[in-house]
Amino acid sequence: MMKKKKRISRNKLPKGERVRLEGVVQRQAGELKVKNGQLRTGAKKQVRSEEQIRIRTRKIDEQREELLHVTRVGKLAEFVSSLAHEISQPLTAILSYAQAAQRMLAGREPEIQKILAYIIDDDQRAVAVIQRLRVLLKKSKPEMKPLDINVLIKGTAAFIETDANVRGILLKFELESSLPFFLGDRIQVQQVLLNLISNSFDALESSEGVREILISTSHKDAGSIIVAVKDSGCGIPVQNIPKLFTHFFTNKPDGLGMGLSISRSIIEAHGGRLNVKNNPDRGATFYFTLPVNIKDA
Repeated sequence: MMKKKKRISRNKLPKGERVRLEGVVQRQAGELKVKNGQLRTGAKKQVRSEEQIRIRTRKIDEQREELLHVTRVGKLAEFVSSLAHEISQPLTAILSYAQAAQRMLAGREPEIQKILAYIIDDDQRAVAVIQRLRVLLKKSKPEMKPLDINVLIKGTAAFIETDANVRGILLKFELESSLPFFLGDRIQVQQVLLNLISNSFDALESSEGVREILISTSHKDAGSIIVAVKDSGCGIPVQNIPKLFTHFFTNKPDGLGMGLSISRSIIEAHGGRLNVKNNPDRGATFYFTLPVNIKDA
C-alpha cells in the first residue's frame, strides 16, 4: 500500500517561512494590480488618442470649408467694389439731370419740383451708401473720434427710411438725451447699426400684425451706454442663439453668415459687447454696449 502524503498545514510552517510566503503573495498581488491599472490607462489613452484624431480631422475639414468660404467672400468683395464704382457713374448723371430740371423749372410746376427734390435726396443717399461701402471694403485703419450715438443713429436711419416705408415697417426711436460721447469709428458703428436693422427687416418679412422696429439708447452704467434694436418679428430659435455670432453661420438661403460675426468684432474692438435675446412676447432684441468718453461729453 502507498503511503499517503502528509499535507503541511499553513499553521505548521515555520513563522519565518509563513511571513516570507505572505510577502511574496502580497507583492505579486500588488504587481498584478499595477499591471491591471497600466492596461486600463493604456486603453483610455488609446480611446483619447482616437477621439483627438477625430476632433483634429473634423477641425481640419471645418477650417478647409471656412478657407474656401473666405476666398469666395474675398472675390465677392472685389466684385462689389467694382460694382460700386460702376453704379456711382449713373447716379452722378441722374443727380445732374434732376438738378438741371430744377433750374429749368425754377418758380414753376411746384409738384414736379417736389418730385425732383425727392429724386435728388434719394440719389444723394444712394451715393453716400456706396461711398461707405467702398470705405468698408478698403483695408483702411479705423478713425477713432468722439461721437454722439444719438446723432449717429439718426443719420443711419436716414439711409434706410425709404426702404422701411416700402416694406411697410414703422421705425420708432427712444433716444435718451444728454448721453456722453463715445470714442469710435463712425463708419464701422454705422455698419453695425445697418446690419442689425437689416436683420430686423428680414425678421419682419413674414410677420403679421404690428410691423415695427424700436431703436433705443440709454445709460447702462456710469462708464457705458447701451444701444438696442428691438423688432416684433419671428424671433430666433433657441438652439441658434449660441451659434448666431460665429463665422459663416446663417439661416438665410442667400446669407453669407458674416454680418453678425463682423458686427461683434467691431463692437469688441470698441471695448463693448454685442448680444441678443428673444423678447417675452414676440420678436428679438439685439443690443450692444459702448464705453463712454466722459471728457468729450
